[in-house]
Amino acid sequence: MTSNRFKPFLMTFCAAAACMVAPMSMAQAQSPVAFAIQDQPLDQALIEFARVANVQVLFTPDMVRGKRANRVSGTLPADKALNALLNGTGVGIKSISADGRTFSLGATATAEDEPELVVVTALKRSSAIARVPAAVVAMNASEIREREINGADGLVDEVPGVSINYSTGGTGYGLLSIRGIGGADDYKPNGSPSVALHVDGIYQTSNAYVGMPLFDLDRIEVLKGPQGTLYGRNTTAGVINALTKGPSESFEGYADVRAGNYDYTRFETAFGGKVSENFGVRLAVMAENGGGFMDGEGAGTLAGFRPSISGVVQTQVPAVTDPGKREGFGDKDLVAARATFSFDFAPETNLTLKTFASRDRGDSRQYDRLERARDNTQFNAGENADPYSFYSQKYFTHAYDIRGLLGTLTHRVKDNLNLTVVGGVQSTDRTDGGNGDGSPYPGYEYAFDETLSQASLEMRLSDDNGGKFDWILGAFYLSNSADFNSTWTSFTVRSVYDNNHEQRRNSFALFGQGDYNVTDKLRLSAGLRYTRDTVDYKGQNIDHNPWGISIYNTTFATVSGFSWDRNFEDDNLSGRLTAQYFISDNLNIFASASTGYRGGGFDGTSIMTLEETLPFDSETVTAYEAGARWYKGRFRASADVFGYKFKNLQATTRLANDTNGRTNVGKAETSGIDLAVGARLFNGETQKLDIDLSAAFLESEITEYISRRAADVTATLGDPLPGAPDVTANLSLTHRVAFSGGWDLTSRLTVAHHGEESNRLNALPNNTAEAYTLTNIHIDLASPAAWSVYAYGKNVTDEVYFPEMNGASRLVGAPATYGLGLRYSF
Repeated sequence: MTSNRFKPFLMTFCAAAACMVAPMSMAQAQSPVAFAIQDQPLDQALIEFARVANVQVLFTPDMVRGKRANRVSGTLPADKALNALLNGTGVGIKSISADGRTFSLGATATAEDEPELVVVTALKRSSAIARVPAAVVAMNASEIREREINGADGLVDEVPGVSINYSTGGTGYGLLSIRGIGGADDYKPNGSPSVALHVDGIYQTSNAYVGMPLFDLDRIEVLKGPQGTLYGRNTTAGVINALTKGPSESFEGYADVRAGNYDYTRFETAFGGKVSENFGVRLAVMAENGGGFMDGEGAGTLAGFRPSISGVVQTQVPAVTDPGKREGFGDKDLVAARATFSFDFAPETNLTLKTFASRDRGDSRQYDRLERARDNTQFNAGENADPYSFYSQKYFTHAYDIRGLLGTLTHRVKDNLNLTVVGGVQSTDRTDGGNGDGSPYPGYEYAFDETLSQASLEMRLSDDNGGKFDWILGAFYLSNSADFNSTWTSFTVRSVYDNNHEQRRNSFALFGQGDYNVTDKLRLSAGLRYTRDTVDYKGQNIDHNPWGISIYNTTFATVSGFSWDRNFEDDNLSGRLTAQYFISDNLNIFASASTGYRGGGFDGTSIMTLEETLPFDSETVTAYEAGARWYKGRFRASADVFGYKFKNLQATTRLANDTNGRTNVGKAETSGIDLAVGARLFNGETQKLDIDLSAAFLESEITEYISRRAADVTATLGDPLPGAPDVTANLSLTHRVAFSGGWDLTSRLTVAHHGEESNRLNALPNNTAEAYTLTNIHIDLASPAAWSVYAYGKNVTDEVYFPEMNGASRLVGAPATYGLGLRYSF
């Protein structure tokens, strides 16, 4: 670690490498100079300032990383121009040398009273969130930790407008939705999710990655609404960007351990820094165990059950087994690690490599079933009214293994011209199983075995330094494969049968966007993206008929033992137009119109007939949005109004032969408004109180429905989309107290409301989950010795709620959970 006595020399070295230095007199320093500095990354703005003013500016790279300067124009003294450039960044002038030649920068005393200039990548470049003409929610590392977000699914109830639907694929197959889009997606690994998840710039090709562990994060960004121009296909709902931390300039790290009820434990550590002048390393490891809150009651009254035909028990069929009772089912068993290497080949060139792996051997959360008084069917094994107990003939577990390597190369070709290359390879093995009806009765008990792989490369060339005209041009290539097999044991079909699938998809895109500053207040943007997709899909269906009593052909109106080999290809041109007007430095408004699409392809759920192997077409969306941003000090407010129209809507629905298949079902519309406001309610010398309130109001409607079943058309037209709650909201109060001796106490209270929503098309009342409200708390006591102790509680009112209803079966949310943690930073 660098000694304090060497820090001035380090600052001087960093500044000399970053700033133009020239002698000048005090009179020269204060003489007015003509400036025309555009808003751009702060380090680049300081270089330009030093050159124009002919001064030296001292700062460390950490001080300015990820921050953006203000626009400065006109003839001003150097000190006033520099103050204007730094306003709101949390960096200010600490001192000016006696001769006026040298400006030393540091964190401003009032930095905590200024809005954080969050760096977001909505425009594929650094930009203050207040200046992004799109609906973006960003969380920094401390917010992520305090809200207990450990994966993309943890954003549900933390970000209004975000929801999740597990369908019947189990909790390992979540379908994220944003603004009502995504809940009708295919839960199988070959599907095209509407919400594009990116981790360190790498697009995650399958819904299989929704539950992948996210740890040692720098920030998470949620971009709401279609993002087809810069992010491409499968972003009709929006984009989630998760960005992990890299090596810092000096050695630092932390260790965090916590324990809670239901035998829950979690450990996370990360550390690293510069090993040499041009090479840095960061290592991060996490492990999570326990937390299961369900109690298994065994097979109950169905223990030993076998199907009968005409009153004759089929003794050749294996009986329903009784696994006995088990407390605390649903435990996690997860470990993950990441290593990051950063190479500075020159001041203009950096290569960052990240290699990662995770191993998940946890329990697969079970569905509960309604009590016998409300569900007097053969499936009910004696359920009581306790939603946290369930009956099953097996306690299903899963095995998920993910590993990968990614790299990011950045190179400043010359002033105002930057090259970025992002590429990665990733592979995944997954096995899982379950019984979607929440019963020991194996009506349709499934076992999934999946192997996924992907490779992607994106290259971007940009002039993005805040000049009169900014632009970005890029190319993208993606190749991914999914080999997935499902085995079904069915008393309903009286057989055991397999679906074996192989899918290969290749995608190529060219894209570009230009931003033209017509005046100091008006900015116009336009972008286009061309995409070409090809998909090859083949497989076979096998009815093993091991018991000799199969009724597969009758049930599915087909002939078993068929195979298929099909192809699909499509191309698309998506675009976006945006106008943004800066009423003042603190207030701006924008309006945009865009198009996007979700790639067509093939169903991957359970292929029972040849009809289900036919391809479906790409889904398209036309989107309109307008918004306003007002940031001043610690007060910030935003409003976004939107309306979307979808054609060739993709969804899983009942086909003519009464099987479920994925197809194009018609048209849909969504509209709504997102509101957010944040303010400092109290700002004393030792105490501060902040409030953050955000809400999303949504209307969605299926306006056209195509089906051979007239009854389904009548029942579905006018329905809301799956995964489209009408109201979601989040309120947070954060109180900070500074005690003598360097102790600090931070308390956060969060209340989240989630409106009712259905989880499927043709939804009946028993497919609609009721609204719920959750209350969470987090209290952190930080010592002056770099360690802190904290306590947390989620759903502290112990509300019983069901994120998903599937007829008589239901998925119950977690009851009150709480724990203690210890964190040490070094």
